[in-house]
Amino acid sequence: MSQFPPSELLEPQWFIPFFAVMWFGAGGALALLSGWWSLASHFRAVNTVAGERFRFVSGSMGFRFFPVNYGNCLFLTVNDKGFRLAILFLFRFLSPPLFIPWERVESVVERRFLFMRYAAIRVRESWPNLSFYGKAGKGILEAYARVSSKRAL
Repeated sequence: MSQFPPSELLEPQWFIPFFAVMWFGAGGALALLSGWWSLASHFRAVNTVAGERFRFVSGSMGFRFFPVNYGNCLFLTVNDKGFRLAILFLFRFLSPPLFIPWERVESVVERRFLFMRYAAIRVRESWPNLSFYGKAGKGILEAYARVSSKRAL
């Protein structure tokens, strides 16, 4: 038999600790499944960066057929050196801000799923794929094209 009946977990003295454990557990699991924690070991951002800012961005991260979707909770800053990615502070457990320099980006391509266009990003020597939708995806594509053309000269 269970030590605590389900109704006892809803009592105030148990609900808050139970909710906190579940919140941080789920957030940590998503950070590990998406590959955010893996990228943070190489690309943890120390400072903010100047550049074109996109707030409340939607995107996904992880394996191609099983990504973790982040709906309207990402913050993206794009400049000529790379891009900074952060998540809303409520979901930041095991997901620190990242700065990925363009030199470490293998490819940025525009893809389409049904009627939605997005930018698909592949980082060298890293397993998670990143995707950004809407204006943020377009901003990433334009910045990468600008930087790539400068490198080609």
